[in-house]
Amino acid sequence: MTRSSAIPAFLLSFYCHLAVMAGPPAVQPPFDLAAASERATKGDAEAQYAVGRAYMKGEGAPVDPAQAVSYFKKAAEQGHAKAQANLGALLINGKGVPVDLATGKAWLEKSAAQGDTVAQTSLGWLYYAGIGTDKNIEEGVRWYRKAADAGQIDAQLRLGDHYMNSKVIEGAPTDFKEAAKYLTMAASTGHAGAQNSLGVLYEEGKGVEKNLPEAVRLFRAAAEQGEPRGQMNLGRLYDEGKGVEHNPTEAAYWLSLSVRQEEITAQRLLKDLVASNRIPTDTYTQARQRADQAATQNPILAPKPAGKP
Repeated sequence: MTRSSAIPAFLLSFYCHLAVMAGPPAVQPPFDLAAASERATKGDAEAQYAVGRAYMKGEGAPVDPAQAVSYFKKAAEQGHAKAQANLGALLINGKGVPVDLATGKAWLEKSAAQGDTVAQTSLGWLYYAGIGTDKNIEEGVRWYRKAADAGQIDAQLRLGDHYMNSKVIEGAPTDFKEAAKYLTMAASTGHAGAQNSLGVLYEEGKGVEKNLPEAVRLFRAAAEQGEPRGQMNLGRLYDEGKGVEHNPTEAAYWLSLSVRQEEITAQRLLKDLVASNRIPTDTYTQARQRADQAATQNPILAPKPAGKP
């Protein structure tokens, strides 16, 4: 049976758009754009960064990438590492300014040299993917490792994906022990994708000692956060009776939640299980209704697919 473990590729990181956060965000007072702008005009680099961030996020200011670039540049020129990281990413992505890979990379290098882990991760991606520079997997991994060892979750995920899938992607040998190391770091923060991928390693005994109860725990933790592959893997284990007792009802329930998010592998598996009567039709119908109700009451269980209203 196919396991689903791939971690989606990440775009360049922004301090103002961190995709991964450990724990709930701290409550912040409303942003005072006028006061911050006044300090920024006087040359306060932290205020310049804050105003740029506000224009980038549209929090306390209208979304205006060009203004964000302007303020980030002011702060970056004073050595503000976070502003340098954001400015580099905006230049590379062509947000608020024409694409300029060379200058964007240069700003990322300045920020990364100061130990900024977001810049290090983004710089690693440039080398890994060959964007604005010659493709250099080893150099990309080197930068990822710097950031990951300092606690940057995006970098930990990228390394986990690299070591799990490098043989497929680059023809290099996989290293499941290293994959487990970095996925464990990311999973410990509650990241659902890392929990799911780490669960696959525990299920298959790759890089770690085989431990089906731990795989179930990780799949469940991911599934309860709405991770569709975690839901699919948990449903699959209920069908197979691995690490848990065989339970067609729970299998149908978790697979149905995954299907709601258009997970193709889950769709195929659920269809086959119903067709073969491993999941009876009435059991499937009840489980699907339960999944629909659960997702309505708690949307995190099955968030709408990207792009859907």
